[in-house]
Amino acid sequence: MKLWKRFAATMLTVAMAATTVGCGQTTSNPGTSDSGSKNAESAGTQATGTQAVESEEKLSWLNTSGTLPIVEEGTEKTLTMAIMMSEDSGEPEEQWFYQFIEEKMNINLEVTKFSGKNRSEFISMAFADDDLPDIIIGASFSTSELMKYGAYEGQLMDLAPYITEELTPNLCAIYEEHPEYESVVTDKDGHVWSLGYINNIADRGQIPRAFINYDWIEEAGLDVPETTDELLTVLRAFKERGDDIVPIAGTANSNSPLVYILNAFGYNTTNTRGEGICLRDGKVVLPIADREAYGAYLEYMNTLYTEGLIHPDFFTMDGTTMNAIISEGKAGFIAQAPFVYMADVSSWWGAKALTSDYNDEAFWPASMGSVSAGGFVVSANCEEPELALAFADWFFVEENYEISGSGPSENQTDYLGNVAGFHIDEETKVSTYIDMVENPEKYSSASDYVIKEIMLWGYKTIGLGSPSSALVKQRMAGFENPDDGYADVTSPESDSDLRKIITDGEPHFRLALQDTLCPVVETGYPNSVYLDAETSVEMGNLATVLKEYARTESAKFITGARPLSELNDYFDQMEALGALDYVKVYQDYYDAMQ
Repeated sequence: MKLWKRFAATMLTVAMAATTVGCGQTTSNPGTSDSGSKNAESAGTQATGTQAVESEEKLSWLNTSGTLPIVEEGTEKTLTMAIMMSEDSGEPEEQWFYQFIEEKMNINLEVTKFSGKNRSEFISMAFADDDLPDIIIGASFSTSELMKYGAYEGQLMDLAPYITEELTPNLCAIYEEHPEYESVVTDKDGHVWSLGYINNIADRGQIPRAFINYDWIEEAGLDVPETTDELLTVLRAFKERGDDIVPIAGTANSNSPLVYILNAFGYNTTNTRGEGICLRDGKVVLPIADREAYGAYLEYMNTLYTEGLIHPDFFTMDGTTMNAIISEGKAGFIAQAPFVYMADVSSWWGAKALTSDYNDEAFWPASMGSVSAGGFVVSANCEEPELALAFADWFFVEENYEISGSGPSENQTDYLGNVAGFHIDEETKVSTYIDMVENPEKYSSASDYVIKEIMLWGYKTIGLGSPSSALVKQRMAGFENPDDGYADVTSPESDSDLRKIITDGEPHFRLALQDTLCPVVETGYPNSVYLDAETSVEMGNLATVLKEYARTESAKFITGARPLSELNDYFDQMEALGALDYVKVYQDYYDAMQ
């Protein structure tokens, strides 16, 4: 079956009742804002069924067969778009994917392009003049911008009424399996002002990295640490190997190991300094202001510093210097893939998540940055939102997302158009662009080629990405047994055997994390928080004050420049600066989302 006939499900075949409930957490009645805006009026109309719900006859042009085109042949439909494109891209209509949309989806396009350099100016002027296209793609709207332009000014459409199993089956299937992904695009009132990119937050290539030297552990006659106390024992044994050994490598500013330690004290965060709101034991906390566990974390870090288990220049050393230390084989723990530093990775394997007196059950933070919002918005001016959402839903299939950024395989002859496609060597599985091979002087790299010839917008903007692009491309090329070299590796009987067998750095790194950390990944506090404009500014200013004080004083406690006996004074000052008020805002938001 051709790739383009893999559009996963029927989009819209019958009239949708006004009470149709969307998939996942999205509700059927999104409500209205208090602004009296166009979007509020539109949302009210949608709820009564006179705008979002159309008759079967009126939507008969919308393809319901699960194949392309999305718009039935013989029907003229147009989407106007503003797209943030690379400055090196040609005109939109010259790009392969533009032509694909028009010819294969049967959607006419009117595209205005803008770049990262003029993004702010372009967006500000477009909204100020109410000169908005149907869709804006690639602008990476922040949550505060989405609230401003959507909830309060009514210039963005609430997409919640259109996210239904009939209209967006691909997206609904994802949300049904991973409701936490839907929370990224949904505000506390159930509005969805944008869509974005999705990848597996627990994937081995996405989660925070933590590796430890298993050979050194075995030589010391110890077990892989699973508690903070056991980690201290292991690190002390590492230090006995020589004064030039850095048992736990990295710096405060480069490949920091601090997430590993914060995690051990129960903080579900990927923020290396504990400066972001997160969950600890189910509670909403700001680690740097958490009296219960952060003081113990600082005491532990002080022990590491005092005993030379982290580098004495931990807070000031540049990454280049630390990288040289690791490359010379003088580190025992790293927060990066081993192959980045060395050819022989056989000594290393994934560290295990730790427990402590403040954390009874080992877990590892998910990489919620793999799920985004703000990449795709529909303006309130859009007269056919069903078409806009059906178009968006197409990208939430791995092959469809991949082709939008990589173009077609040479074997997808019906879709080549003005390009020759990519070729995959059956033996090596290496992918190359035929046009690039035939015109080596024209393109500096594969990335340069796709920017100039293929894509309309950047990677990770809209759709469902794959943990293995190589596997997806092989499926697109028609390979009967796709294999990216590590995706289906079966674990031998022991970790020791496995890390000696898998000598290629990339598969080694991914399989190690799959073995040790992926099984205990947990989602944490929502990574997208939709606050009103005034509160957003207030919290931003308060966060700056809190982080500045905490960063300075935490370093003092760790290095001994400030005695640990003054920890209570530190927390008193954090509260005086407004830490409790800061946490309460995010606690209230979290409660409203439950």
